Amino acid sequence: MMFRRLVLAAFLLFCSVHAAELSTMDAFRSKVLTSAVSFYFTARGYGKVDNITVDTTKKTLAFTLMPEGEKQPLSVAIGSYMTLTVDKEEYLILQKVQTNRTWLNRIFADHMEEGIKVPLGSVSKGAGSLLLKL
Repeated sequence: MMFRRLVLAAFLLFCSVHAAELSTMDAFRSKVLTSAVSFYFTARGYGKVDNITVDTTKKTLAFTLMPEGEKQPLSVAIGSYMTLTVDKEEYLILQKVQTNRTWLNRIFADHMEEGIKVPLGSVSKGAGSLLLKL
């Protein structure tokens, strides 16, 4: 009986340590994604990004964009994301883009099937693909 309790305690300790590591990694992944998306849209003059939520398990994210020169915010939902490395350059590919603007959804559906290509370079410091795939 004592052995079973010892084994159960060791197992529970292992699970709690492993869960903490996963939580830390998810937080780091979320930070990389949040930084990359925010920097990309702001640097290009599209507007200010706010309220980014990331689901690293489902590989989805959502955010609000206050478009430059507009009075109403744009809600953006990314149905999936992935990483891509081309010539040693890392990119975050945002796919299945949906917004609260019908006309914009049509543009994404008609012309952007491959998604939005967000450079990860300065944000990920060369480890974006590795970090986001783990």
